[in-house]
Amino acid sequence: MKKRILSAILVLGMVISTAACGAIDTDDPNSASGSEESKSDSDSGSKDIMFVSIVTGGVAWGSAQKGFEDAIEEVGWSGQYVSPTTANDTAGVIQLLDTAVTNNVDGIVTVILDANQATDVLTRAKDAGIPVVTCNTYTTEDLQNCWIGTDPHNMGVTQAETALKYFEENGGGDDGKLTACYIQTTLETQTQNEQFQAFSDTIHEKYPDAVLIQDECNSDAATASDKLAALLKSYPDMDIVVSQDGYGCPGIANYVQSEGLEDDLIVIGIDDSEEILNYVTDGALDCTIAQDFYKMGYESVYYLKDIMDGNPPAYANDSGTIIIGPDEVAEHMELLESRGLL
Repeated sequence: MKKRILSAILVLGMVISTAACGAIDTDDPNSASGSEESKSDSDSGSKDIMFVSIVTGGVAWGSAQKGFEDAIEEVGWSGQYVSPTTANDTAGVIQLLDTAVTNNVDGIVTVILDANQATDVLTRAKDAGIPVVTCNTYTTEDLQNCWIGTDPHNMGVTQAETALKYFEENGGGDDGKLTACYIQTTLETQTQNEQFQAFSDTIHEKYPDAVLIQDECNSDAATASDKLAALLKSYPDMDIVVSQDGYGCPGIANYVQSEGLEDDLIVIGIDDSEEILNYVTDGALDCTIAQDFYKMGYESVYYLKDIMDGNPPAYANDSGTIIIGPDEVAEHMELLESRGLL
């Protein structure tokens, strides 16, 4: 089968110098969903925006940072992108959010892996009148203004349907058996757990006895590789591997390639770094599913602007998914180049 200042010790900070630009082309697919009038309104003056993320750089959040920076420059605001020194450090994220609220920034973009842990600081932000937009995660409408990201249910269904397509096209499923593993960021990430549930439900509709294993890699390629190696020992009949972390994905693909497992496993990647796309071309990944993190970072700024201009967006905003197989790699690389990501 085929197959991140606020604290010199705690964070890495990046200060983004900005300059005002013209109005946004509303025909541009990267434009946010707010009105053209709100985007061209320059009466609100400069704002100080903070993006509190879970990691700096890399395929996913590096793209979100670039989108954030591009939009900040367009609207003529100042902005900072910060994250804890340890990836996915939820306590570090809360400390950074606490400092942002204490410093009374004008708006916050953030990533919340643990909604319960963030309740107090987000309540403080709301009481201070600071609008909050989350990327690819969400809490509740009481705690934040809106979120943009991959719809968890839709992503899970897309992953399952894509995996099944490759699985069956390569002769699998005739005996009604299927074993799959799903390696995500952390087992505490709510949106990813929702994705896994949708993935599982979709698989079980067709294969009721399918064995589905959920694991985590903490955004580390070596950890992801080690987890896959261990799972293959425990489940030698593994059919499908799904990666749900763009930092762990290269570790999975590298393991598949180094062990010559391309013909034994269906491997569905996540996100769209040049490295990951090369693994698709080489066959270590059957395909990858891009979540469009650039769009998340970019549109988050415009959602904040719309909120400040009195035109609040919908609470939930799906950034969509892009399935990239070998035949779609070249076209997607052109899109990344146009965004300055390559």
